[in-house]
Amino acid sequence: MARAFLNNSIKIDQRKQRSHEKLFQAVLEKYRAGVPFKQIEIKAFCRDAGVSRATFYRRYKDLADIIVVHFLIVIEDLKQQIDALSQPNFENSSQIVVSEIEANLDLVRLVSWSGTQQAVQSVLSGTAQQILILRDYPASKRQFISQFLGAAILNFAQEVADSPEPLSGAEVLGLYRLLIPNSLQ
Repeated sequence: MARAFLNNSIKIDQRKQRSHEKLFQAVLEKYRAGVPFKQIEIKAFCRDAGVSRATFYRRYKDLADIIVVHFLIVIEDLKQQIDALSQPNFENSSQIVVSEIEANLDLVRLVSWSGTQQAVQSVLSGTAQQILILRDYPASKRQFISQFLGAAILNFAQEVADSPEPLSGAEVLGLYRLLIPNSLQ
Protein backbone atom coordinates (compact mmCIF):
# COMPACT_ATOMS: atom_id res chain seq x y z
CA MET A 1 0.00 0.00 0.00
CA ALA A 2 1.40 3.39 -0.98
CA ARG A 3 1.87 6.16 1.53
CA ALA A 4 -1.35 7.94 0.88
CA PHE A 5 -1.39 11.28 2.57
CA LEU A 6 2.04 12.24 3.89
CA ASN A 7 2.42 16.01 4.22
CA ASN A 8 -1.24 16.65 3.33
CA SER A 9 -2.64 17.18 6.82
CA ILE A 10 -5.54 19.51 7.49
CA LYS A 11 -4.51 22.61 9.41
CA ILE A 12 -7.07 23.79 11.97
CA ASP A 13 -6.27 26.71 14.26
CA GLN A 14 -6.74 26.19 17.98
CA ARG A 15 -9.67 28.61 18.34
CA LYS A 16 -11.62 26.89 15.54
CA GLN A 17 -10.76 23.52 17.04
CA ARG A 18 -12.09 24.56 20.48
CA SER A 19 -15.29 25.93 18.94
CA HIS A 20 -15.78 22.76 16.92
CA GLU A 21 -15.21 20.58 19.98
CA LYS A 22 -17.77 22.56 22.00
CA LEU A 23 -20.31 22.25 19.20
CA PHE A 24 -19.62 18.56 18.68
CA GLN A 25 -19.99 17.85 22.40
CA ALA A 26 -23.28 19.77 22.39
CA VAL A 27 -24.51 17.64 19.45
CA LEU A 28 -23.54 14.50 21.38
CA GLU A 29 -25.41 15.74 24.46
CA LYS A 30 -28.57 16.34 22.39
CA TYR A 31 -28.26 12.85 20.88
CA ARG A 32 -27.72 11.20 24.26
CA ALA A 33 -30.66 13.13 25.72
CA GLY A 34 -32.90 11.72 22.99
CA VAL A 35 -33.65 15.07 21.37
CA PRO A 36 -34.80 14.57 17.75
CA PHE A 37 -32.18 16.10 15.44
CA LYS A 38 -34.71 18.14 13.46
CA GLN A 39 -36.05 19.75 16.63
CA ILE A 40 -32.73 21.36 17.61
CA GLU A 41 -32.89 25.15 17.28
CA ILE A 42 -29.62 26.84 16.37
CA LYS A 43 -30.02 29.81 18.74
CA ALA A 44 -30.57 27.65 21.85
CA PHE A 45 -28.04 25.09 20.65
CA CYS A 46 -25.30 27.71 20.29
CA ARG A 47 -26.14 29.19 23.68
CA ASP A 48 -25.95 25.73 25.30
CA ALA A 49 -22.64 25.03 23.52
CA GLY A 50 -21.13 28.36 24.57
CA VAL A 51 -20.48 29.41 20.97
CA SER A 52 -21.98 32.46 19.30
CA ARG A 53 -24.39 32.04 16.40
CA ALA A 54 -22.09 34.21 14.30
CA THR A 55 -19.21 31.80 14.92
CA PHE A 56 -21.46 28.85 14.14
CA TYR A 57 -22.63 30.28 10.81
CA ARG A 58 -19.15 31.42 9.87
CA ARG A 59 -18.01 27.78 9.96
CA TYR A 60 -21.11 25.66 9.30
CA LYS A 61 -24.17 25.96 7.11
CA ASP A 62 -26.23 23.75 9.45
CA LEU A 63 -25.97 21.32 12.37
CA ALA A 64 -25.25 18.37 10.08
CA ASP A 65 -21.99 20.06 9.06
CA ILE A 66 -20.66 19.61 12.60
CA ILE A 67 -20.94 15.83 12.21
CA VAL A 68 -19.43 15.83 8.71
CA VAL A 69 -16.53 18.03 9.83
CA HIS A 70 -15.92 15.72 12.77
CA PHE A 71 -15.72 12.79 10.36
CA LEU A 72 -13.12 14.74 8.38
CA ILE A 73 -11.09 15.22 11.56
CA VAL A 74 -11.29 11.50 12.40
CA ILE A 75 -10.32 10.59 8.83
CA GLU A 76 -7.34 12.96 9.04
CA ASP A 77 -6.21 11.20 12.22
CA LEU A 78 -6.68 7.83 10.51
CA LYS A 79 -4.62 8.95 7.50
CA GLN A 80 -1.80 10.17 9.74
CA GLN A 81 -1.72 6.85 11.60
CA ILE A 82 -1.57 4.90 8.34
CA ASP A 83 1.14 7.21 6.96
CA ALA A 84 3.20 6.56 10.11
CA LEU A 85 3.33 2.83 9.36
CA SER A 86 6.71 1.71 8.07
CA GLN A 87 5.11 -0.90 5.78
CA PRO A 88 1.43 -0.04 5.28
CA ASN A 89 -0.68 -2.99 4.12
CA PHE A 90 -4.22 -4.27 4.52
CA GLU A 91 -3.45 -6.13 7.75
CA ASN A 92 -2.03 -3.22 9.73
CA SER A 93 -4.22 -0.57 8.06
CA SER A 94 -7.36 -2.56 8.87
CA GLN A 95 -6.35 -2.58 12.55
CA ILE A 96 -6.17 1.21 12.48
CA VAL A 97 -9.51 1.55 10.68
CA VAL A 98 -11.22 -0.79 13.15
CA SER A 99 -9.66 1.04 16.13
CA GLU A 100 -10.98 4.35 14.79
CA ILE A 101 -14.45 2.87 14.29
CA GLU A 102 -14.46 1.50 17.84
CA ALA A 103 -13.19 4.79 19.27
CA ASN A 104 -15.91 6.74 17.46
CA LEU A 105 -19.06 4.64 17.83
CA ASP A 106 -21.10 7.64 19.02
CA LEU A 107 -19.99 9.61 15.96
CA VAL A 108 -21.16 6.74 13.76
CA ARG A 109 -24.49 6.66 15.60
CA LEU A 110 -24.89 10.39 14.99
CA VAL A 111 -24.93 9.74 11.25
CA SER A 112 -28.24 7.87 11.35
CA TRP A 113 -29.72 10.20 13.96
CA SER A 114 -28.89 13.30 11.92
CA GLY A 115 -29.57 11.90 8.46
CA THR A 116 -26.04 12.68 7.24
CA GLN A 117 -25.39 9.28 5.63
CA GLN A 118 -25.00 10.68 2.12
CA ALA A 119 -22.59 13.44 3.16
CA VAL A 120 -20.46 11.11 5.29
CA GLN A 121 -20.44 8.46 2.58
CA SER A 122 -19.20 11.12 0.14
CA VAL A 123 -16.36 11.98 2.52
CA LEU A 124 -15.39 8.32 2.86
CA SER A 125 -15.68 7.77 -0.90
CA GLY A 126 -13.49 10.80 -1.54
CA THR A 127 -10.85 9.40 0.77
CA ALA A 128 -11.01 6.05 -1.02
CA GLN A 129 -10.66 7.83 -4.34
CA GLN A 130 -7.55 9.68 -3.12
CA ILE A 131 -5.98 6.33 -2.22
CA LEU A 132 -6.91 4.82 -5.60
CA ILE A 133 -5.39 7.78 -7.43
CA LEU A 134 -2.17 7.51 -5.42
CA ARG A 135 -2.02 3.79 -6.22
CA ASP A 136 -2.38 4.54 -9.96
CA TYR A 137 -5.61 2.59 -10.13
CA PRO A 138 -7.29 2.76 -13.58
CA ALA A 139 -9.41 5.90 -13.86
CA SER A 140 -12.26 4.01 -15.53
CA LYS A 141 -13.06 2.10 -12.32
CA ARG A 142 -12.09 4.63 -9.62
CA GLN A 143 -15.48 6.27 -9.23
CA PHE A 144 -17.37 2.99 -8.90
CA ILE A 145 -14.87 1.45 -6.49
CA SER A 146 -14.52 4.55 -4.32
CA GLN A 147 -18.32 4.86 -4.04
CA PHE A 148 -18.59 1.17 -3.17
CA LEU A 149 -15.86 1.37 -0.54
CA GLY A 150 -17.29 4.56 1.02
CA ALA A 151 -20.71 2.92 1.33
CA ALA A 152 -19.28 -0.39 2.55
CA ILE A 153 -17.14 1.16 5.27
CA LEU A 154 -19.94 3.43 6.50
CA ASN A 155 -22.44 0.54 6.51
CA PHE A 156 -19.93 -1.65 8.32
CA ALA A 157 -19.31 1.02 10.96
CA GLN A 158 -23.05 1.55 11.43
CA GLU A 159 -23.66 -2.18 11.88
CA VAL A 160 -20.90 -2.32 14.50
CA ALA A 161 -22.30 0.74 16.30
CA ASP A 162 -25.86 -0.61 16.22
CA SER A 163 -25.05 -4.20 17.13
CA PRO A 164 -27.50 -5.37 19.83
CA GLU A 165 -24.61 -6.94 21.72
CA PRO A 166 -21.21 -5.26 21.78
CA LEU A 167 -18.62 -6.95 19.58
CA SER A 168 -15.08 -7.49 20.80
CA GLY A 169 -12.23 -5.75 19.00
CA ALA A 170 -11.09 -9.09 17.60
CA GLU A 171 -14.60 -9.83 16.28
CA VAL A 172 -14.85 -6.41 14.62
CA LEU A 173 -11.40 -6.80 13.06
CA GLY A 174 -12.23 -10.29 11.81
CA LEU A 175 -15.50 -9.12 10.28
CA TYR A 176 -13.83 -6.10 8.67
CA ARG A 177 -11.17 -8.27 7.08
CA LEU A 178 -13.84 -10.69 5.87
CA LEU A 179 -16.27 -8.12 4.47
CA ILE A 180 -14.14 -5.25 3.14
CA PRO A 181 -12.10 -5.99 0.02
CA ASN A 182 -8.37 -6.20 0.66
CA SER A 183 -7.30 -6.37 -2.95
CA LEU A 184 -8.42 -4.28 -5.87
CA GLN A 185 -6.59 -6.22 -8.56
